[in-house]
Amino acid sequence: MEQRDIREMKVSDIMHTDWPTVSSDATIEETIRLFAESRISGAPVVDDGELVGIVTEGDLIFQDAEIKSPGFLDILGGMIPLGSWEEYRREAMKSAGVAVGEVMTHHPVTVSPDASLSEAATIMAGRRIKLLPVAMERELRGVITRMDILVRHLHLRSGS
Repeated sequence: MEQRDIREMKVSDIMHTDWPTVSSDATIEETIRLFAESRISGAPVVDDGELVGIVTEGDLIFQDAEIKSPGFLDILGGMIPLGSWEEYRREAMKSAGVAVGEVMTHHPVTVSPDASLSEAATIMAGRRIKLLPVAMERELRGVITRMDILVRHLHLRSGS
């Protein structure tokens, strides 16, 4: 078998083309069940064949999280918020969400099937993401995970 460098390999060489997806109108309960049955921690959100978002365990955990409202400072009878109202609003909306579309990350970062594994790894490390949709013009082609890259790297280093 020919030895190849991770920088020469393409995302399309190892991406999953059969990864489960959900629609934005899927319920949180259905999505949790899918994650458990498929043993995955996230899935692309696809509506009418178009990638519209990504939902992960982190998004779903908001259902049980306590939302902390920003504190206030009372100065001469005036209330001054000590925090971001927008962040509070987003967290409250995620916590109250019953459909994937309400809790997913919209406009997810994607990678092209022609990108190198090194490029994909750089994106994932820089953005601290574990699951990267592979897409071309918002059409989902597959997904790649950090573990896929790590296993491929280990495989190449061991010469197998």
